[in-house]
Amino acid sequence: MPRRKKPRRTPRWMGRLTFVALVVGVIFTLSYGSGAHIVVRYLNPSFGAWWNANEFAIVECAAAAIGMLIGIRIGARLVYGGALKNRSMIAAVIVSGVVLPIVGRRSAEIARFRFTTGASANELLIDRFGYETGMFLDKLLSAGVYSIKIAAFALPVGMILFGVAIAIFMTSEPTRDTAAATSK
Repeated sequence: MPRRKKPRRTPRWMGRLTFVALVVGVIFTLSYGSGAHIVVRYLNPSFGAWWNANEFAIVECAAAAIGMLIGIRIGARLVYGGALKNRSMIAAVIVSGVVLPIVGRRSAEIARFRFTTGASANELLIDRFGYETGMFLDKLLSAGVYSIKIAAFALPVGMILFGVAIAIFMTSEPTRDTAAATSK
C-alpha cells in the first residue's frame, strides 16, 4: 500500500528564497557593522567601491525582504487551500519584489527611532571586553538590531500583500479549489 504524501506547508522555492534573503542579509549586515568593505576594497578596488556604496541599501532591502517573505509564509499558513494558496504566494512575492525598495526605505526610517534611552549595551560591552573590542561589538550589535527592526516592520506588509492577493484570487475566478479554501 503506497504511503500518501502530506502536502508541504511551504513550497520549496519559498524556502530557498527566504534562505537566500537571510544569507544576503546576514553577510551584508555583518559587513556593514564590521567595516568589511575595506577588505573587499583592498582585494578588488572597483568591486569594493561598489560594495561600499551599496551595502547599506542592500542591508535595508535584504532585511525588508526577509520580513516580507516571513509575513507571506505566516499568512499562507493561516489559509487552507492548495492551488489558491500557491497562486496567492506567487503573486504576493512578485508584488513584494516590486515594492521592496519602498518598503525597505520606509521600514528603515521607522527602525531609526530609538526605543531605549542611554547606552547601557555600549557600556556593558566596553566594561566586559575593553574599549576597542567593545566598540566593535557594539557596532555589530547595532547593525544586527537595526536589521531585525527593519524585518519586523516589513513583516506585516508581507502578510497584507498575501491577504490582498488571496482576496483578489478568491473574488476574481470562482473555482472548485477557491470555494474549498477556508481559514484555519
